[in-house]
Amino acid sequence: MVVGGGPAGMEAALSARRAGHEVTLVEAGDHLGGQIVRAGSVPGRERLTLMTDELARDIARAGVTVRTGESVNAADLLPGGRHDGFEGVILATGSLPRRRELPLGPEVFDLWQAIHALSGKDPDTPPALRGTVVIRDDGGDWPAASLTECLAREGAAVHLVTPAAALFPRITTYSRLGLTQRLGALGVKVRPLRTVVDAVGDRVTLKDTLNGDTEELHGVTAIVDAGLPTAADDLYRVLDGHPDAPPVLVVGDANAPRTALEAIYEGRMAGTFLSSAASGAGTLATAGATAVTAH
Repeated sequence: MVVGGGPAGMEAALSARRAGHEVTLVEAGDHLGGQIVRAGSVPGRERLTLMTDELARDIARAGVTVRTGESVNAADLLPGGRHDGFEGVILATGSLPRRRELPLGPEVFDLWQAIHALSGKDPDTPPALRGTVVIRDDGGDWPAASLTECLAREGAAVHLVTPAAALFPRITTYSRLGLTQRLGALGVKVRPLRTVVDAVGDRVTLKDTLNGDTEELHGVTAIVDAGLPTAADDLYRVLDGHPDAPPVLVVGDANAPRTALEAIYEGRMAGTFLSSAASGAGTLATAGATAVTAH
């Protein structure tokens, strides 16, 4: 069983099937694709979904059993559970966005909330996102960059606040050159080497990461937290090392939040070498139990 239908889980399921396994892919949402589908809903980023569309097509052709709209918990995978009997489990449960609240300041949106509001699927886009918006960017990658550009095109006055010394350092140089020109033309204000430390009313206080000086932004209507996401690894933590659990592998953002490139790579490795990886994990678990008993 593969739990999670994002890029890591889809690639793991497809690779495991191609390696000769009978595979069931379970996704809690109503469709496959995970965060790629969400990212592809941002205007200008629609072609991202070509990646997961191709994986979904190949999965259907390969004969993987797909179940959407179904959640899996630890009890389901243990003896007597409704999914008992699987010889191995790959967990690709993804990650969750961060939202650092500032209760006295403007409304705070996490990255997913902001994307949903701007995707066109929400007819009631919060007016706050069309005013003066501060984006807290800790990652320096495309999620914050895409949202910054989209908000600016929607008419918002955007202040990008980042602790990094450079603009979007994880984006390749050639892509960043074009992005920088577009953001400049849209009037985006970039504040490097800054962090958000406080907010009261429509006033947001920034701190210089080098010398500790502070400055204030006034008239802020919304803050978007594009901070580093958190691995959604609760299921893995319960199953890992459980004496009655099947061998478990964890891939993609559930292992460590990164890009789709790493997620697909890990999914392919896990699915392709599932048998050897599972036997290795079993050997380690047995050795650990023997060591504890001997001690």
